Amino acid sequence: MPEIRFRKRPVEVVAIQWTGENEAEVRRFTGGSLFGACRQEGPSHDPEVTAHVYDETHSTWVGVKPGQWVVRGVKGEFYPIDPDILAETYDRIVA
Repeated sequence: MPEIRFRKRPVEVVAIQWTGENEAEVRRFTGGSLFGACRQEGPSHDPEVTAHVYDETHSTWVGVKPGQWVVRGVKGEFYPIDPDILAETYDRIVA
């Protein structure tokens, strides 16, 4: 089968940046139970990950690092995205 090219449709998403210190604000954004700061330690823990957000699309918790944006996707799902990827993929909407 030959390669097929696709272009991402223009969609609006809403996001909030995780600073490492705004847990209550991000929890409100995600509905409360889908986000939480983590205080895990151990060999399998990434020391840069300071929180987790639940990705309903993949039925798994995903690590979030300070500075990453937590995005509410088109189906209401949440996922983290690096600031540089957000800037390359989305244009900021000024209300």
